[in-house]
Amino acid sequence: MIDLRQVVNEVPFAIYTCDEAGYLTFYNVAAAALWGRQPQVGKDKWCGSWKMFSPEGLPLPSDRSPIAQAIKNGAAYENHVTIQRPDGTFRQLKAFAGPLFGPTGALIGAYNTLIDITESHDHTRNAVLSAIVESSDDAIISKNLNGIIQSWNEGARRIFGYTEKEAVGRSILMLIPPSRQQEEDLILGSIKRGERINHFETVRLGKDGREIPISLTVSPIKDADGLVVGASKVARDITDRNDAVTKREMLAAIVESSDDAIISKRLDGTITSWNSGAQGIFGYKEAEAVGQPITM
Repeated sequence: MIDLRQVVNEVPFAIYTCDEAGYLTFYNVAAAALWGRQPQVGKDKWCGSWKMFSPEGLPLPSDRSPIAQAIKNGAAYENHVTIQRPDGTFRQLKAFAGPLFGPTGALIGAYNTLIDITESHDHTRNAVLSAIVESSDDAIISKNLNGIIQSWNEGARRIFGYTEKEAVGRSILMLIPPSRQQEEDLILGSIKRGERINHFETVRLGKDGREIPISLTVSPIKDADGLVVGASKVARDITDRNDAVTKREMLAAIVESSDDAIISKRLDGTITSWNSGAQGIFGYKEAEAVGQPITM
């Protein structure tokens, strides 16, 4: 006689069952591999996933998982879910759950079949991103409302040093200096209210630990129902601009501290700048000289 339990245990896709109260009664090898952990039969409830998220990227309580919906409604239920494994990686799943009935027709539990669609999901996402953002010199990053990075373009790699593989699935806090991490709470608060943040100048951390001055624009990402489900960040490295400002300030300090008179004028002879050295030599204050003809 065929041992169906052995067959189910060896199939290459994840499948598990629970009783009517939600306690796991069985899971196969593929399910444990997909979850990245081995939950305890009779103790873990509804799912063996470490963490679970809805298609919109919001935390999904286990009692609202597809298998819980199948038991609640006594009917088949399917949906997309995202799980996070204990090692921090994420997988995109298609879940097919259904109720189980005993010989008398009473509900005795449910089963759930999980299909890993991460690769096809990533392929579609990358195809869209490559057409829109991959050529950008700016870092273009998306994250969910938990601050978990969902996408990462080539500009982000150039600015921050992390590859897409290293960044996606990790918290955006990895880019924020400890002294500035309260900024993330303020940003997420604005995003959840549907507000856009324009050209916010701050500092972020590169992979090598150096601080990078950036100009940050953050926009809410909304689902088909208009609900905010995440945020899109565009970060521009303003190191060169800041260096130019610093250089100008340094040159201005040198000019101002010089004992020599350093004066600039337009081609018509109107004075446009006047340093303290000029005041010391000629006696005119800057306010008295600037705008006057040099013939004075």
